[in-house]
Amino acid sequence: MYGESYSKSPEFNTWGAPVFLRVEVPLVPAENSECGWPETEENERRRSFCNHIEGYGSVCSCTDPAPLNFNPEPLPDNKVYDVPIAVVASNRPHYLYRMLRSLLSARGCNPKMVTVFIDGYFEEPLEVTKLFGLKGIQHTPIGAKNARISQHYKASLTATFNLFPQARYGIVIEEDLDVSPDFFSYFSQTLPLLDEDDSLYCISAWNDQGYEHTTGDPSLLYRVETMPGLGWILKRILYKEELEPRWPTPEKLWDWDMWMRLPDIRKGRECIIPDISRTYHFGSSGLNMNSYFQDVYFKKHAFNTQPNIQIKDIDSLRKDNYEILLEELLRTGIVLDHSKSPCEENFIPETKGEVYIMFIKMNTPKDFTTWLEVAKCFRIWDLDARGHHKSMWRIYIKENQLMVVGVPNSPYSAFKPARVTPIYLENQKLEPK
Repeated sequence: MYGESYSKSPEFNTWGAPVFLRVEVPLVPAENSECGWPETEENERRRSFCNHIEGYGSVCSCTDPAPLNFNPEPLPDNKVYDVPIAVVASNRPHYLYRMLRSLLSARGCNPKMVTVFIDGYFEEPLEVTKLFGLKGIQHTPIGAKNARISQHYKASLTATFNLFPQARYGIVIEEDLDVSPDFFSYFSQTLPLLDEDDSLYCISAWNDQGYEHTTGDPSLLYRVETMPGLGWILKRILYKEELEPRWPTPEKLWDWDMWMRLPDIRKGRECIIPDISRTYHFGSSGLNMNSYFQDVYFKKHAFNTQPNIQIKDIDSLRKDNYEILLEELLRTGIVLDHSKSPCEENFIPETKGEVYIMFIKMNTPKDFTTWLEVAKCFRIWDLDARGHHKSMWRIYIKENQLMVVGVPNSPYSAFKPARVTPIYLENQKLEPK
């Protein structure tokens, strides 16, 4: 410290007198004010960054600087090595820094395919992008609030496919997500499904219902009718021929992801999701986000940290095969005791490896009243209905699979065993315990 002074206020409701402080700071030659990092391309980026950006701690440490090159192991038969990755960013540079470290550390990452799209001409996120030797593109914001975000996504996707005209797919990921060690392995293993099954809309790394207490198998995948986002891959042809021409215009204050879930946009197609998410949402600030919302709905999401997960039964996720799989699970599953409330701790038995079936009242495809009450009991996403397939949800509780079937709307209602008369949960108010 070179100097300190203060002025005491004479009364509680008044300010103190102005303070004037004068100190002399000795100057040193410029060469003595910089760290003696070895002359490498990595340290050139570091030096350029640290000379005018503060607040990144170990990045600028003279004695033990944080690495900027990660060089993860190559991924054998990496089907997404040449797939462009659009990082959708705004003015949250510390989020972007954390996210890029996570992304570049994942096995199979190809930094040459990563482009950071910044919504606005903000210096610091662009400098963070350059710090890692990545390509950053700034563009003029269009629209306001939700419309601005929607236009940012459109601009990012359009630019991605323009920059990589040969790319048949694109990966989209936001700046406030960590990615799992097997993020690229997950997409590499599942990409053939997207390529060969026209009934698929996307493959997502995120499970809306995948909390720490409702997941258990990182090799397990589901088909869902909703579009989860939060780290996903889509076909170029889908974007260029269907989504881009119909994308909401700037005057429409719509959420882009809600628009993509609309029936006339989705057209009956589904997305593949994992039981345990391959991304983790850590951002607690944003247009539609605050710390309370983060704590309640995102903080306890499960996140895969294992590096080499082999997805099991990939072919069972194809449209017709998936129905065969579900029919077998329903035929051999155990119907739960419906005289109990799902809010009770012992509603799911203390077993392992079983398949349990629960029936709830659901008269129409949009009759989610009972499901949302059940979701509150299970302490999962309950703001709207997500993660369902033909009015049926699959989750993993206490190391058992649970299938929640909406009756009579779901076609799987027919698979309820004749020996059981379930007591349907009809719009009753259920209180979590």
